Amino acid sequence: MSREWIGVWFVLVLGLLVMGGIAQEPGDEVAPVRGGILVVEESVRPVVVVRWVGKDGIREALEVLPYTAPVGGEAIGGEDENVLAYVTVGGTRVETGAGHPNGLVLRVGLTKQENARPFFEDIVPGSFVEIDLLGAELSQPVKEHTGTGLMHLKYALGDLEACSIPGTARNQYLLSDPEDTLGGRVIRDVNATPGALSGVEGMGSIDVKVRGEDSDIVDVRVRVPYGLLRHLQDPWASDLPNTFFEPIHLHMEVEMLPEWAPPYDRVWTPEVNTPEEGESGDDADSSEDDS
Repeated sequence: MSREWIGVWFVLVLGLLVMGGIAQEPGDEVAPVRGGILVVEESVRPVVVVRWVGKDGIREALEVLPYTAPVGGEAIGGEDENVLAYVTVGGTRVETGAGHPNGLVLRVGLTKQENARPFFEDIVPGSFVEIDLLGAELSQPVKEHTGTGLMHLKYALGDLEACSIPGTARNQYLLSDPEDTLGGRVIRDVNATPGALSGVEGMGSIDVKVRGEDSDIVDVRVRVPYGLLRHLQDPWASDLPNTFFEPIHLHMEVEMLPEWAPPYDRVWTPEVNTPEEGESGDDADSSEDDS
């Protein structure tokens, strides 16, 4: 072949590479398309629903809420309800540094308006409390980061002191994964109940639904037995309403990942904290006040 024809073929091959590349063979792996930083669409406000069974039937408090800082909240439900609520994002769970580098934490917090009143008025013994986050729209297709769902409970210092419980035990955690220790920061049956939201019989659950044309809309439902809101160190061994002090604040959360992101490969840390050290004072709700 002449040098002229070799030059022509070289130009043609180079053009094919520039315009589309060489076709992949079946079975070749295709690198996932990264969609940038995962964020929420703040202009689309989600709905928060809190539901429980009262003596006269289902009681429900709901509100469309903006994304805010994890402090206080807005009153939801009627004047008879005692619930403030907020929706927020971000954070690294309460396990320092354990957040997925590509993930985003969705969180709903509830705070009592009046500490002396019940959180869930007239709740029926043995029933459940449900918290829904509906219609959280994210910036790209997502999936649940399995095992990251949890509920954080915070108690009034005065209630702890009245029962001779140290203030360092103020924070308690209900975890979805039975093996989770939050990086060794919590101790089973002291300040945490691993598997409390696992969905097994007698426990609560956390269910995440991803929907929408682009798989970017998230609904979360947490369902927890009312008795699990009792402090683990409460000396009164009763989970009936009005027989134990309730938390004055709680939040539920779950981490979401972009569809293309692999899950975080956690190494389960043994329970290394003493009860006095098990309190996590640097979580996002530590600014909540008792008043």
